[in-house]
Amino acid sequence: MAGRLRKPFAASASDDEDVDDENIIPLDEQEQEELIQELKTENDRKNAFFILAFTCLSTIPAIIIAVRLFAGNGNGVDVLAISSLAMTAFTARYVPLDLAAFEYLSPLETWVPILNPVLIAVITIGAYFTDRHAEHDYLLYLPLLVWGTVALGRNAMASVSIGELEKLKYKYKGA
Repeated sequence: MAGRLRKPFAASASDDEDVDDENIIPLDEQEQEELIQELKTENDRKNAFFILAFTCLSTIPAIIIAVRLFAGNGNGVDVLAISSLAMTAFTARYVPLDLAAFEYLSPLETWVPILNPVLIAVITIGAYFTDRHAEHDYLLYLPLLVWGTVALGRNAMASVSIGELEKLKYKYKGA
């Protein structure tokens, strides 16, 4: 009778059944630190790029609306739209992503993200009831679109927490 080799059962660290535990190479503490630092650097670089992109995304429509306003084709809603886009750029650039920093915020950093959606609602309602809506001039809806895009992007950026990797480190001494 042929005997068969049996492996002892060990619960896998992940829920993936396709992962072969024999191919996992453990990292010692120094390698873990280097990997975490590399991931932090990469995340900071990507966050800096997206913060710059969100700032530009807020600034360019503000410039377009300002040119229209100074050309004599604007009204008071245009001024509010420029203000809202400036607040969106401020939020993208200066308000921190992590919740732990919220106790150290200035009043400006605290209130701008709260008041900007209120201003956007006023702009959207004002844009709808002006004669420009009938002329299909939808430029005043840009603050709503830009704010929504920046809010979704910041939410995605905040969901990536490299600091949580520190808690997942395991003790493994290399040879």
